[in-house]
Formats: sequence, structure tokens, C-alpha cells
Amino acid sequence: MAYTTYEFYTTTYYGSTIPSADFSMWLSRATDELNYLTFNRITDEVLTEFSVEIQKATCTIMDLLFQIDDATQKANSTDDSNVKSKSSGNESITFVNNSTVISTVLADQKAQYSLMRNSITKYLVKTELLYPGVL
Repeated sequence: MAYTTYEFYTTTYYGSTIPSADFSMWLSRATDELNYLTFNRITDEVLTEFSVEIQKATCTIMDLLFQIDDATQKANSTDDSNVKSKSSGNESITFVNNSTVISTVLADQKAQYSLMRNSITKYLVKTELLYPGVL
């Protein structure tokens, strides 16, 4: 079950990171992550009651996943976009340091989980979806 639409992403959440052609892929991945983060508690009833909040949380996760993927690809790139300077004698290359929140969580799954959880908390704080205990 998908929790949002491209129309909501662009007109209500005001997202602009994800191209429309790639939206379905990132929506699917974000839905999986949101289900994990909410302990699979999003039912049709909950979705109806907290529709806007769940859609915004989904959009946030989509943007984060997209940015993490983009940063990973750039970090592993062999082109010159990440090169700050080059030397020829004994070959020395210095890379640009574009440190961001996204770049700091690239190699750490736990940090990515924490970033996603913290990012959706503002939308889902009034729900019981983030409560890890038994309801």
C-alpha cells in the first residue's frame, strides 16, 4: 500500500528532489522504511485518521533515501566532480569536503535509521505509531 501520491509530494509537501519518473521506486522504498519505523502499525483506519501526517512522513523518508543514494553515488564516483586538486609528480589527489548530515550517515545504517526516525517524529508525534511498546 502506497501512503502518498506525486501530487501530494509536489503540491502539499512541496517536494522537488525526486523526479516524477523515479517517484514510484522511491515511494515503494519509503513505504517499506515507514512500515519498519512504525512497527507495521499503519492500517487503513490509522491512514484515514492521520492521512496528512503519514503522507508527510513518507515524503520526508523518500527525500532522505534519495539524498543518501545520490550522495553515495557521488562519493563512489571516479569523475572529477569530487576532486579539489590534482598533482602530477607522484600523483596526489585532494577531494572536496562537502560534509552534510547526509554525507555523515552514508556508511552507518544505524545513523541512517536514527536520521529517518528523527525526521518523521515531527509528523507522527501525536500518533502512537512510533511507540515501541505494546499498545
